[in-house]
Amino acid sequence: MDNENRILILLGLLSIMSASAQDFTLDIFGNANMDELIDEQDASYVGGIINNANDKTDLADANQDGKVDDADIDRIRQIIDGSESELYYLDCMGNVSKVKHPLNRIILIYDNTAEIIRILGAEDLVVGVDSEGNSGAIGKYPTYFPEFVKTPSIGNRNDCDVEKILELKPDAIITGTKTGCPSIEQKLEGSGIDIIRLETWSKGSQTLEMLGYMLDKVDNAEIYREWKDGYLDMIRERVEGIAADQRVRAFVDRPGNTTVARGSGYSEAIEAAGGINIAADIADSLRVDAGAVSKNTLPPIDTEWVLEQNPDLIIGLSFYGGYEVDNETVLKERYDEILGTPGFSETNAGKNNNIYVTYFINTLGPGDHIGVCYFAKWLYPDLFKDLDPEEVHQEYIDKFQNVDYDLKEHGAFVYPSTS
Repeated sequence: MDNENRILILLGLLSIMSASAQDFTLDIFGNANMDELIDEQDASYVGGIINNANDKTDLADANQDGKVDDADIDRIRQIIDGSESELYYLDCMGNVSKVKHPLNRIILIYDNTAEIIRILGAEDLVVGVDSEGNSGAIGKYPTYFPEFVKTPSIGNRNDCDVEKILELKPDAIITGTKTGCPSIEQKLEGSGIDIIRLETWSKGSQTLEMLGYMLDKVDNAEIYREWKDGYLDMIRERVEGIAADQRVRAFVDRPGNTTVARGSGYSEAIEAAGGINIAADIADSLRVDAGAVSKNTLPPIDTEWVLEQNPDLIIGLSFYGGYEVDNETVLKERYDEILGTPGFSETNAGKNNNIYVTYFINTLGPGDHIGVCYFAKWLYPDLFKDLDPEEVHQEYIDKFQNVDYDLKEHGAFVYPSTS
Protein backbone atom coordinates (compact mmCIF):
# COMPACT_ATOMS: atom_id res chain seq x y z
CA MET A 1 0.00 0.00 0.00
CA ASP A 2 1.61 3.27 -1.08
CA ASN A 3 1.38 6.58 0.75
CA GLU A 4 -1.62 7.78 -1.23
CA ASN A 5 -3.62 4.60 -0.69
CA ARG A 6 -2.59 4.59 2.92
CA ILE A 7 -4.30 7.94 3.38
CA LEU A 8 -7.33 6.82 1.36
CA ILE A 9 -8.23 4.43 4.15
CA LEU A 10 -8.13 7.05 6.87
CA LEU A 11 -11.70 6.89 8.16
CA GLY A 12 -13.06 7.46 11.60
CA LEU A 13 -9.84 8.85 13.07
CA LEU A 14 -9.83 10.97 16.22
CA SER A 15 -13.26 10.90 17.79
CA ILE A 16 -12.09 13.28 20.44
CA MET A 17 -14.43 16.19 20.92
CA SER A 18 -16.47 14.58 23.68
CA ALA A 19 -16.51 14.86 27.46
CA SER A 20 -13.20 13.07 27.81
CA ALA A 21 -10.28 13.31 25.44
CA GLN A 22 -10.89 10.16 23.45
CA ASP A 23 -14.02 8.17 24.26
CA PHE A 24 -14.55 4.71 22.81
CA THR A 25 -16.07 1.39 23.71
CA LEU A 26 -13.69 -1.47 24.46
CA ASP A 27 -15.00 -4.06 22.02
CA ILE A 28 -14.18 -7.10 24.15
CA PHE A 29 -17.00 -9.32 25.35
CA GLY A 30 -17.27 -8.93 29.08
CA ASN A 31 -17.31 -5.14 28.84
CA ALA A 32 -20.94 -5.29 29.93
CA ASN A 33 -21.34 -1.60 30.77
CA MET A 34 -19.86 -0.62 27.38
CA ASP A 35 -17.10 1.69 28.66
CA GLU A 36 -13.34 1.65 28.05
CA LEU A 37 -12.30 -1.02 30.57
CA ILE A 38 -13.25 -4.40 31.95
CA ASP A 39 -13.47 -4.20 35.72
CA GLU A 40 -15.62 -5.20 38.67
CA GLN A 41 -18.30 -2.76 37.51
CA ASP A 42 -18.90 -5.07 34.55
CA ALA A 43 -19.41 -8.05 36.83
CA SER A 44 -21.91 -6.00 38.84
CA TYR A 45 -23.67 -4.91 35.67
CA VAL A 46 -24.09 -8.52 34.54
CA GLY A 47 -25.51 -9.28 37.97
CA GLY A 48 -28.05 -6.55 37.29
CA ILE A 49 -28.94 -8.12 33.94
CA ILE A 50 -29.50 -11.47 35.62
CA ASN A 51 -31.75 -9.79 38.20
CA ASN A 52 -33.63 -7.83 35.49
CA ALA A 53 -32.35 -4.55 36.89
CA ASN A 54 -30.13 -3.71 33.89
CA ASP A 55 -30.70 -3.94 30.17
CA LYS A 56 -28.70 -6.56 28.31
CA THR A 57 -25.87 -5.00 26.31
CA ASP A 58 -24.09 -6.18 23.19
CA LEU A 59 -20.90 -7.12 25.07
CA ALA A 60 -22.42 -8.71 28.17
CA ASP A 61 -22.11 -12.33 27.01
CA ALA A 62 -18.45 -12.69 27.97
CA ASN A 63 -18.09 -16.36 27.10
CA GLN A 64 -20.28 -16.18 23.98
CA ASP A 65 -22.51 -19.11 24.90
CA GLY A 66 -25.67 -17.30 23.85
CA LYS A 67 -26.90 -16.35 27.32
CA VAL A 68 -25.99 -13.96 30.12
CA ASP A 69 -25.58 -15.71 33.46
CA ASP A 70 -23.21 -16.33 36.36
CA ALA A 71 -20.70 -17.94 34.00
CA ASP A 72 -20.19 -14.54 32.40
CA ILE A 73 -19.43 -13.00 35.78
CA ASP A 74 -16.81 -15.71 36.28
CA ARG A 75 -15.32 -15.00 32.85
CA ILE A 76 -15.19 -11.26 33.53
CA ARG A 77 -13.27 -11.87 36.74
CA GLN A 78 -10.89 -14.15 34.86
CA ILE A 79 -10.28 -11.36 32.34
CA ILE A 80 -9.63 -8.92 35.18
CA ASP A 81 -6.99 -11.17 36.77
CA GLY A 82 -5.62 -12.39 33.41
CA SER A 83 -6.44 -16.06 33.89
CA GLU A 84 -8.88 -16.48 30.97
CA SER A 85 -8.01 -19.07 28.31
CA GLU A 86 -9.55 -17.06 25.48
CA LEU A 87 -11.04 -13.66 24.68
CA TYR A 88 -13.96 -12.86 22.43
CA TYR A 89 -13.94 -9.46 20.73
CA LEU A 90 -15.24 -7.48 17.75
CA ASP A 91 -12.68 -7.08 14.98
CA CYS A 92 -12.40 -4.02 12.75
CA MET A 93 -15.07 -5.44 10.43
CA GLY A 94 -17.52 -5.78 13.31
CA ASN A 95 -17.25 -9.57 13.33
CA VAL A 96 -17.14 -11.64 16.54
CA SER A 97 -13.65 -13.13 16.81
CA LYS A 98 -11.78 -15.22 19.33
CA VAL A 99 -8.15 -15.14 20.40
CA LYS A 100 -6.32 -17.54 22.69
CA HIS A 101 -4.81 -16.29 25.92
CA PRO A 102 -2.03 -15.82 26.78
CA LEU A 103 -0.20 -14.93 23.55
CA ASN A 104 3.50 -15.68 23.65
CA ARG A 105 4.52 -15.36 19.99
CA ILE A 106 3.10 -12.71 17.64
CA ILE A 107 3.65 -11.46 14.10
CA LEU A 108 3.14 -7.75 13.43
CA ILE A 109 1.87 -6.11 10.26
CA TYR A 110 2.09 -2.34 9.73
CA ASP A 111 4.29 0.27 11.42
CA ASN A 112 1.52 1.66 13.65
CA THR A 113 1.07 -1.84 15.06
CA ALA A 114 4.74 -1.91 16.00
CA GLU A 115 4.35 1.46 17.73
CA ILE A 116 1.49 0.10 19.84
CA ILE A 117 3.50 -2.99 20.76
CA ARG A 118 6.30 -0.71 21.94
CA ILE A 119 3.89 1.34 24.05
CA LEU A 120 2.63 -1.86 25.65
CA GLY A 121 6.16 -3.11 26.23
CA ALA A 122 5.58 -6.38 24.37
CA GLU A 123 8.46 -6.27 21.90
CA ASP A 124 9.86 -9.52 23.28
CA LEU A 125 6.83 -11.40 21.95
CA VAL A 126 7.47 -10.42 18.32
CA VAL A 127 8.74 -13.24 16.09
CA GLY A 128 7.97 -11.79 12.66
CA VAL A 129 7.17 -8.52 10.85
CA ASP A 130 6.27 -7.31 7.36
CA SER A 131 9.20 -5.71 5.57
CA GLU A 132 8.48 -5.62 1.84
CA GLY A 133 6.16 -3.67 -0.44
CA ASN A 134 5.14 -0.06 -0.03
CA SER A 135 5.07 2.37 2.89
CA GLY A 136 3.97 1.20 6.30
CA ALA A 137 5.96 -2.03 6.27
CA ILE A 138 7.85 -2.24 9.56
CA GLY A 139 11.07 -3.39 7.92
CA LYS A 140 11.19 -0.25 5.79
CA TYR A 141 11.97 1.89 8.84
CA PRO A 142 15.30 0.57 10.20
CA THR A 143 16.17 3.87 11.89
CA TYR A 144 12.86 4.06 13.74
CA PHE A 145 12.49 0.33 14.39
CA PRO A 146 16.09 -0.87 14.93
CA GLU A 147 14.97 -3.69 17.22
CA PHE A 148 13.10 -5.33 14.33
CA VAL A 149 15.88 -5.10 11.72
CA LYS A 150 16.88 -8.72 12.31
CA THR A 151 13.37 -10.00 13.01
CA PRO A 152 12.30 -12.57 10.40
CA SER A 153 10.19 -11.13 7.58
CA ILE A 154 6.87 -12.54 6.39
CA GLY A 155 7.19 -10.42 3.24
CA ASN A 156 4.60 -8.07 1.83
CA ARG A 157 1.39 -7.54 3.78
CA ASN A 158 -0.53 -7.71 0.51
CA ASP A 159 0.69 -11.28 -0.01
CA CYS A 160 2.03 -12.66 3.26
CA ASP A 161 4.43 -15.60 3.07
CA VAL A 162 2.41 -18.51 4.44
CA GLU A 163 5.36 -20.91 4.58
CA LYS A 164 7.40 -18.43 6.61
CA ILE A 165 4.49 -17.78 8.95
CA LEU A 166 4.11 -21.51 9.62
CA GLU A 167 7.85 -21.81 10.17
CA LEU A 168 7.75 -19.05 12.82
CA LYS A 169 4.93 -20.79 14.73
CA PRO A 170 3.19 -17.67 16.03
CA ASP A 171 0.19 -17.76 18.33
CA ALA A 172 -1.34 -14.84 16.43
CA ILE A 173 -0.90 -12.33 13.60
CA ILE A 174 -1.94 -8.71 14.20
CA THR A 175 -2.83 -7.32 10.76
CA GLY A 176 -3.13 -3.61 11.62
CA THR A 177 -5.66 -3.01 8.84
CA LYS A 178 -8.79 -4.57 7.41
CA THR A 179 -6.89 -5.83 4.38
CA GLY A 180 -3.50 -6.85 5.80
CA CYS A 181 -2.56 -10.42 4.78
CA PRO A 182 -5.65 -10.90 2.59
CA SER A 183 -7.38 -14.29 2.88
CA ILE A 184 -4.83 -15.41 5.46
CA GLU A 185 -7.62 -16.95 7.56
CA GLN A 186 -8.36 -19.42 4.80
CA LYS A 187 -4.69 -20.04 4.01
CA LEU A 188 -3.90 -20.84 7.65
CA GLU A 189 -7.10 -22.71 8.44
CA GLY A 190 -6.44 -25.54 10.86
CA SER A 191 -3.02 -24.17 11.88
CA GLY A 192 -4.18 -22.88 15.27
CA ILE A 193 -2.85 -19.40 14.45
CA ASP A 194 -5.27 -16.61 15.40
CA ILE A 195 -5.72 -13.64 13.06
CA ILE A 196 -6.32 -10.40 14.94
CA ARG A 197 -7.85 -7.85 12.57
CA LEU A 198 -7.70 -4.55 14.41
CA GLU A 199 -6.99 -1.14 12.90
CA THR A 200 -3.86 0.36 14.39
CA TRP A 201 -3.65 3.34 12.00
CA SER A 202 -7.01 4.91 12.90
CA LYS A 203 -8.47 3.57 16.15
CA GLY A 204 -5.22 3.90 18.01
CA SER A 205 -6.51 4.24 21.56
CA GLN A 206 -9.18 1.57 21.23
CA THR A 207 -6.81 -0.91 19.60
CA LEU A 208 -4.11 -0.11 22.15
CA GLU A 209 -6.49 -1.00 24.97
CA MET A 210 -7.76 -4.17 23.28
CA LEU A 211 -4.25 -5.42 22.62
CA GLY A 212 -3.42 -4.52 26.20
CA TYR A 213 -5.92 -7.14 27.34
CA MET A 214 -4.78 -9.70 24.79
CA LEU A 215 -1.12 -9.29 25.76
CA ASP A 216 -1.57 -8.73 29.52
CA LYS A 217 -0.34 -5.13 29.27
CA VAL A 218 -3.41 -3.19 30.39
CA ASP A 219 -1.46 -1.14 32.94
CA ASN A 220 0.93 0.12 30.25
CA ALA A 221 -1.99 0.98 27.99
CA GLU A 222 -3.57 3.02 30.77
CA ILE A 223 -0.34 4.87 31.53
CA TYR A 224 -0.05 5.89 27.90
CA ARG A 225 -3.68 6.91 27.54
CA GLU A 226 -3.46 9.11 30.64
CA TRP A 227 -0.42 10.88 29.18
CA LYS A 228 -1.99 11.31 25.74
CA ASP A 229 -5.37 12.41 27.05
CA GLY A 230 -3.66 15.08 29.13
CA TYR A 231 -2.71 16.94 25.96
CA LEU A 232 -6.05 16.38 24.25
CA ASP A 233 -7.97 17.52 27.30
CA MET A 234 -5.82 20.63 27.59
CA ILE A 235 -6.49 21.57 23.97
CA ARG A 236 -10.21 20.89 24.27
CA GLU A 237 -10.52 22.99 27.42
CA ARG A 238 -8.75 25.96 25.87
CA VAL A 239 -10.70 26.03 22.60
CA GLU A 240 -14.17 25.09 23.79
CA GLY A 241 -15.00 28.69 24.71
CA ILE A 242 -14.16 30.12 21.28
CA ALA A 243 -17.32 31.38 19.59
CA ALA A 244 -18.18 29.81 16.23
CA ASP A 245 -17.71 33.08 14.35
CA GLN A 246 -14.26 33.50 15.92
CA ARG A 247 -12.89 30.10 15.01
CA VAL A 248 -10.09 29.90 12.46
CA ARG A 249 -11.14 28.57 9.06
CA ALA A 250 -8.66 26.07 7.65
CA PHE A 251 -8.15 24.38 4.30
CA VAL A 252 -6.19 21.15 3.88
CA ASP A 253 -4.33 20.94 0.58
CA ARG A 254 -3.82 17.30 -0.29
CA PRO A 255 -1.63 16.27 -3.26
CA GLY A 256 -3.47 15.71 -6.51
CA ASN A 257 -5.86 18.67 -6.20
CA THR A 258 -7.78 16.97 -3.41
CA THR A 259 -8.73 17.88 0.14
CA VAL A 260 -10.20 16.28 3.26
CA ALA A 261 -13.85 16.12 4.29
CA ARG A 262 -15.54 15.04 7.51
CA GLY A 263 -14.81 11.37 8.15
CA SER A 264 -11.26 11.58 6.79
CA GLY A 265 -9.71 11.95 10.22
CA TYR A 266 -7.92 15.15 9.27
CA SER A 267 -11.16 17.09 9.43
CA GLU A 268 -11.84 15.71 12.90
CA ALA A 269 -8.31 16.65 13.97
CA ILE A 270 -8.89 20.25 12.87
CA GLU A 271 -12.15 20.37 14.82
CA ALA A 272 -10.46 18.83 17.85
CA ALA A 273 -7.93 21.64 17.71
CA GLY A 274 -10.73 24.20 17.62
CA GLY A 275 -10.70 25.04 13.93
CA ILE A 276 -13.21 24.85 11.10
CA ASN A 277 -12.42 22.74 8.06
CA ILE A 278 -13.94 24.72 5.18
CA ALA A 279 -14.30 21.48 3.17
CA ALA A 280 -15.80 19.41 5.99
CA ASP A 281 -19.11 18.82 4.26
CA ILE A 282 -17.77 18.19 0.78
CA ALA A 283 -17.94 14.60 -0.40
CA ASP A 284 -17.49 13.18 -3.86
CA SER A 285 -18.60 9.76 -5.13
CA LEU A 286 -18.35 6.54 -3.17
CA ARG A 287 -15.42 4.34 -2.25
CA VAL A 288 -15.12 0.71 -1.19
CA ASP A 289 -12.74 -0.48 1.53
CA ALA A 290 -12.72 -4.20 2.33
CA GLY A 291 -16.30 -4.49 1.12
CA ALA A 292 -17.63 -1.47 3.04
CA VAL A 293 -19.11 1.33 0.91
CA SER A 294 -18.76 4.91 2.12
CA LYS A 295 -18.48 8.48 0.87
CA ASN A 296 -15.17 9.60 -0.58
CA THR A 297 -13.86 11.76 2.24
CA LEU A 298 -10.77 12.82 0.28
CA PRO A 299 -12.53 14.56 -2.61
CA PRO A 300 -11.18 16.57 -5.54
CA ILE A 301 -11.28 20.32 -5.05
CA ASP A 302 -11.41 23.34 -7.34
CA THR A 303 -8.86 26.08 -6.66
CA GLU A 304 -11.35 28.81 -7.47
CA TRP A 305 -13.65 27.50 -4.74
CA VAL A 306 -10.81 27.64 -2.22
CA LEU A 307 -10.05 31.23 -3.21
CA GLU A 308 -13.70 32.16 -2.76
CA GLN A 309 -13.65 30.65 0.73
CA ASN A 310 -10.48 32.61 1.58
CA PRO A 311 -9.15 30.34 4.37
CA ASP A 312 -7.22 31.75 7.33
CA LEU A 313 -4.91 28.73 7.50
CA ILE A 314 -3.70 26.33 4.81
CA ILE A 315 -2.32 22.95 5.91
CA GLY A 316 -0.52 21.05 3.19
CA LEU A 317 -0.17 17.29 3.43
CA SER A 318 3.03 15.66 2.23
CA PHE A 319 3.41 11.99 1.38
CA TYR A 320 7.16 12.33 1.80
CA GLY A 321 9.16 12.83 4.97
CA GLY A 322 9.08 10.99 8.29
CA TYR A 323 11.56 9.16 10.46
CA GLU A 324 13.88 7.91 7.73
CA VAL A 325 14.51 11.39 6.27
CA ASP A 326 17.10 13.74 7.78
CA ASN A 327 16.32 17.01 6.04
CA GLU A 328 13.22 19.05 5.38
CA THR A 329 13.79 19.54 1.64
CA VAL A 330 10.85 17.35 0.65
CA LEU A 331 8.55 19.34 2.92
CA LYS A 332 9.87 22.69 1.67
CA GLU A 333 9.26 21.58 -1.92
CA ARG A 334 5.67 20.81 -1.01
CA TYR A 335 5.40 24.17 0.79
CA ASP A 336 6.69 26.02 -2.28
CA GLU A 337 4.25 24.11 -4.47
CA ILE A 338 1.31 25.20 -2.33
CA LEU A 339 2.51 28.80 -2.05
CA GLY A 340 2.90 28.85 -5.83
CA THR A 341 -0.71 27.85 -6.44
CA PRO A 342 -2.24 30.84 -8.29
CA GLY A 343 -4.13 33.00 -5.82
CA PHE A 344 -3.07 31.22 -2.62
CA SER A 345 -0.61 33.98 -1.69
CA GLU A 346 -3.53 36.43 -1.72
CA THR A 347 -5.70 34.48 0.71
CA ASN A 348 -5.77 35.41 4.38
CA ALA A 349 -3.52 32.42 4.99
CA GLY A 350 -1.01 33.54 2.37
CA LYS A 351 -0.98 37.19 3.41
CA ASN A 352 -0.39 36.25 7.06
CA ASN A 353 2.24 33.57 6.37
CA ASN A 354 -0.14 31.01 7.80
CA ILE A 355 0.69 28.10 5.49
CA TYR A 356 2.25 24.93 6.88
CA VAL A 357 3.10 21.47 5.62
CA THR A 358 2.88 18.28 7.65
CA TYR A 359 3.95 14.74 6.93
CA PHE A 360 0.68 12.82 6.89
CA ILE A 361 1.67 10.27 9.54
CA ASN A 362 1.41 12.96 12.26
CA THR A 363 -2.31 12.20 12.50
CA LEU A 364 -2.02 8.43 12.19
CA GLY A 365 -1.83 5.66 14.75
CA PRO A 366 -1.43 5.80 18.52
CA GLY A 367 0.46 9.11 18.29
CA ASP A 368 -2.35 10.87 16.39
CA HIS A 369 -2.55 13.55 19.09
CA ILE A 370 0.80 14.90 17.88
CA GLY A 371 -0.94 16.14 14.75
CA VAL A 372 -3.70 17.71 16.84
CA CYS A 373 -1.05 19.57 18.86
CA TYR A 374 0.49 20.98 15.66
CA PHE A 375 -2.94 21.99 14.33
CA ALA A 376 -3.79 23.76 17.60
CA LYS A 377 -0.47 25.64 17.51
CA TRP A 378 -1.06 26.77 13.93
CA LEU A 379 -4.70 27.68 14.48
CA TYR A 380 -4.25 29.63 17.72
CA PRO A 381 -0.57 30.46 18.31
CA ASP A 382 -1.37 33.01 21.03
CA LEU A 383 -3.58 30.54 22.88
CA PHE A 384 -0.90 27.84 22.75
CA LYS A 385 2.29 29.82 23.29
CA ASP A 386 3.35 27.27 25.91
CA LEU A 387 2.70 24.25 23.68
CA ASP A 388 5.65 22.89 21.72
CA PRO A 389 4.38 20.05 19.49
CA GLU A 390 7.91 18.91 18.74
CA GLU A 391 8.50 18.45 22.46
CA VAL A 392 5.30 16.39 22.67
CA HIS A 393 6.55 14.30 19.75
CA GLN A 394 9.97 13.86 21.37
CA GLU A 395 8.36 12.86 24.65
CA TYR A 396 6.33 10.25 22.75
CA ILE A 397 9.52 8.85 21.25
CA ASP A 398 11.53 8.92 24.49
CA LYS A 399 8.93 7.63 26.92
CA PHE A 400 6.80 5.30 24.85
CA GLN A 401 8.78 4.29 21.76
CA ASN A 402 12.04 3.74 23.64
CA VAL A 403 14.23 4.49 20.65
CA ASP A 404 17.30 6.73 20.47
CA TYR A 405 15.98 9.35 18.07
CA ASP A 406 16.48 13.11 18.36
CA LEU A 407 13.97 15.15 16.36
CA LYS A 408 16.34 18.12 16.32
CA GLU A 409 18.80 16.04 14.32
CA HIS A 410 16.61 13.61 12.42
CA GLY A 411 13.25 13.39 10.68
CA ALA A 412 11.06 15.63 8.55
CA PHE A 413 7.58 16.18 9.92
CA VAL A 414 6.53 19.84 9.57
CA TYR A 415 7.57 22.94 7.64
CA PRO A 416 8.20 25.66 8.59
CA SER A 417 9.19 24.78 12.13
CA THR A 418 7.18 26.22 15.00
CA SER A 419 9.78 25.44 17.67
